[in-house]
Amino acid sequence: MLLSKLASVIQRLAKFARENRSLPTLGFTHLQPAQLTTVGKRATLWLQDLLMDERAIRRARNDLRFRGVKGTTGTQASFLQLFNGNKEKVKQLDALVTKMAGFEKYYTVTGQTYSRKVDIECLNVLSSLGATVHKVSPLK
Repeated sequence: MLLSKLASVIQRLAKFARENRSLPTLGFTHLQPAQLTTVGKRATLWLQDLLMDERAIRRARNDLRFRGVKGTTGTQASFLQLFNGNKEKVKQLDALVTKMAGFEKYYTVTGQTYSRKVDIECLNVLSSLGATVHKVSPLK
């Protein structure tokens, strides 16, 4: 959902940058006025950051894996028992449930939960996007 909305913002901002590429404006740096620049140039700097955010969100999404069916301690012992020790069937179940949940990959090793490092990776890309939006926003 975020990627499609971000793509729309990038398209609109690129159009704005083209339309205002020659419109002069006073630059601002370190909380004080600086030399002249253009509105279009400033917009392209924002675009550059948004494109970096888009790339980071895609990477995070593409790297995201599903916990899969591992049981409460991550051993898959209960599933092995259900399938009379057939490890292939347990792997197939893991792959099937992963696909049904909308993921392409699953973690091969987990504990009771997936690693909380996954949450940190997701929050990092979202906070980066938030920093970009804050920088672009006139309401500070």
